[in-house]
Amino acid sequence: MTPITKVNDFYIKREDQNPTGSAKDRAIQTQVDHLFKNNYSSAVISSTGNAAISAANFCHQKNIPLHIFISPNINQQKLNLLKSLPQITLHTSPKPISQAIKYSKSNSSYLLRQSTDPLAIKAYSQIGKEIIVQLPQVSSIFVPVGSGATFLGIRQAVHQNVKIFAIQSAANPTLAKYFDKNFKSESLNLTDALTVKTMPLRQQLISTLKQTDSLALAIQNNDILLAQKELSSQNITTSNEGALALAGLYKAKKMSLDIGPNPLIILTGTLR
Repeated sequence: MTPITKVNDFYIKREDQNPTGSAKDRAIQTQVDHLFKNNYSSAVISSTGNAAISAANFCHQKNIPLHIFISPNINQQKLNLLKSLPQITLHTSPKPISQAIKYSKSNSSYLLRQSTDPLAIKAYSQIGKEIIVQLPQVSSIFVPVGSGATFLGIRQAVHQNVKIFAIQSAANPTLAKYFDKNFKSESLNLTDALTVKTMPLRQQLISTLKQTDSLALAIQNNDILLAQKELSSQNITTSNEGALALAGLYKAKKMSLDIGPNPLIILTGTLR
């Protein structure tokens, strides 16, 4: 159970304190346990970094070979970390997602793709269950969104009167563009861990947001940097994705949206 701390007038769920430093551990551990029990001989994943780091850790524990497909544009620090991990094979491709899917089918390798695996969403619901226990008075939750699996998992676990906001960068507003018109598109993406071009869960996310009277918001880079600076002043070291969630909270306040008296942000990963 990752801790919840209070800073000023909001709360923080520290998913960056999972074993490998990100919320990806929630889903990956469940998926790896499943593939191990079902006698898969290998696993494959496409990742910008955090999911691959998590997969390498849990696959190593089960002695399962892991093939990782990465983009040539991967964060260099994450790449260096991946290269140091045991029992993995790195494949660089301009189309890592499609290549991972192709490899999975050709080699009967378990595909650790969270947006197409119901096990992942179920695993992420544990975050919501913990929030209910740790902060039963929570009024709203701000979740950094890439594929949307984490958002859906949390949404399934908490009461419908708790609004959950899906937060994305203005450089990659694959979901937010349908709900938020108050932003300017940017080319530089500071939240590379959330970079997705295709969203298999898009329609489910849109439907869920509408049914629960919630929103997806797009955040400018400058606001992400300001939020990061504030978190640093509180001695909280997190990735830009965590700062994105805080910037989403501040945008909601600026827009006078109803977030209630006890808003909570999800810090999904540590700074790498």
